[in-house]
Amino acid sequence: MKIAVVGGGPAGLYFAISLKLRRPEATIDLFERNAEGETFGWGVVFSDQTVERLMANDPVSGQVIADEFAHWDDIEVHFGGECTRSSGHGFIGIGRKRLLQILGDRARTLGVRLHFQREASTDLDDWHDYDLVVAADGINSRFRESRSGAFGVDIDTRSNKFIWLGTPKAFDAFTFAFEKTGAGWIWAHAYRFAPDCSTFIVECAPETWDKLGFATMDQSETIAACERIFANYLDGSPLLSNAAHLIGSAAWLNFRRIHCKRWHDGKLILLGDAAHTAHFSIGSGTKLALEDAIKLADVLARGASLEEYQAERELEVLKLQNSARNSTEWFETVDRYLAFEPWQFAYSLLTRSQRISHENLRLRDAEWLGRSSNVSGNGPRASEMPRRRCSRRSACAG
Repeated sequence: MKIAVVGGGPAGLYFAISLKLRRPEATIDLFERNAEGETFGWGVVFSDQTVERLMANDPVSGQVIADEFAHWDDIEVHFGGECTRSSGHGFIGIGRKRLLQILGDRARTLGVRLHFQREASTDLDDWHDYDLVVAADGINSRFRESRSGAFGVDIDTRSNKFIWLGTPKAFDAFTFAFEKTGAGWIWAHAYRFAPDCSTFIVECAPETWDKLGFATMDQSETIAACERIFANYLDGSPLLSNAAHLIGSAAWLNFRRIHCKRWHDGKLILLGDAAHTAHFSIGSGTKLALEDAIKLADVLARGASLEEYQAERELEVLKLQNSARNSTEWFETVDRYLAFEPWQFAYSLLTRSQRISHENLRLRDAEWLGRSSNVSGNGPRASEMPRRRCSRRSACAG
């Protein structure tokens, strides 16, 4: 078995590792267009359950990853001059660059041949030496787009604008920070993934983005504006961008939900974000990619049909995409919730995807829900909810 993997992200590397563990004799060449160690983005988030799955699949890399994770249980929601903090959520974060280092080292140890700074042809005739070509080339997959008709590609571009930044400020909880400006509301999703670094995603409606003047700002001006808006949460720390390929411009994006009716065409197979995406607000993109990798490796090692790979994984993907759609729409229609009391706003935010119900919250943090036993239209009664007022410069702990 000779397999080419295109894309050196978590999906491609973990697939190569997983197949080598099952079929050590397989020849696997992985091709990545960028230089080794060059990556974009900041931290990735897993749940405790995902880590357990990694440990079961490959205890060696799983243990290294587990030893280096930043772990936190709390979510903070800053809104209306108050901070609501809920616990028991079980998140784990690690830097994307460090994750790729761990997986790359493990892949080499197992005999995977890694080729960096290699642009891959989308013409399958150029891959005649390989039995299969696995396209793990991400959300902007050239392989998927070269055969969009065969894969039945459906792309839904969402309205909100977002930019992926980092900061040396180490947040001790997954933080949602909502700020009202003269141009409208803008908010941040922030979480720590290393002792000295956090991801800091800024998001807003397109009308707010336009009125704030981001359309005409370069990268440095955009960062400076975001630092001013969120100064109360950064405690003097700067915001940073590692999108070096966008020098002079700002890396604002519109999220694209991607769904493919078919995940393989002949000997070409789609993996991870190349086949499907889930909105960043539920933090499941890397989880889905790694679980795709495990299943595809298992199918190939057993000589099973590729239909089995898609049939099993597609069900899980659709569940998460449905949850992600709910979450996406919550942020796109945040104006509906701005009249809420801070406790009610936080409750709506925490339950937005419908993956977390009132009873889930009770199991995770009974103290936070307190004596609530009745739920009105949008959350527990105000008299039953603990409320704490705090300076937005504080950690809101306690």
